[in-house]
Amino acid sequence: MILFNIKELEKLIITEKVSDGLAFKYLFTHLILFTLADYIPVDGDNPWWRTWVHLLISLMALIWGIRKTFEINQQGDNIEYFKRLISLSFVTGIRTIVFGFLIIFCVLVSTLIADQIFTFSIRNSIWMTVIELIAYALLNVVFYYILINSFKRINSIDSRAYQMKTN
Repeated sequence: MILFNIKELEKLIITEKVSDGLAFKYLFTHLILFTLADYIPVDGDNPWWRTWVHLLISLMALIWGIRKTFEINQQGDNIEYFKRLISLSFVTGIRTIVFGFLIIFCVLVSTLIADQIFTFSIRNSIWMTVIELIAYALLNVVFYYILINSFKRINSIDSRAYQMKTN
């Protein structure tokens, strides 16, 4: 894997010596680095442990989910992984955002009800941070669940049979 010499990488690409496996390593490393960069602390408003838990959830979901999609694609027809990943990730992201709005709505309604029932406010407690982390983990699970299932459907025997019928 070339880390800095872009001209050498360009030469490999031109001569078609960059395999899907190598391209996957570049993508995988790129995603991990951007995930790590997103957690460089810039303010002290959140508890220190929240940032680390959030980072851990992000890295675990990313590493597991992206690897799983690549494995499924390799075990299937092993073609067009990046086209599939980029296209399916976009639609999966839109679906996850809609699901996220539903979760946020439910959490907000629940906290308003809890504020009326209890004498303390849950919004200003550690529980709100815990609820946020659980919701974030749930959204990651939903995203990769949808994405992985799409890869499974595309790489199933039935989809290959469908492709043969249409050709």
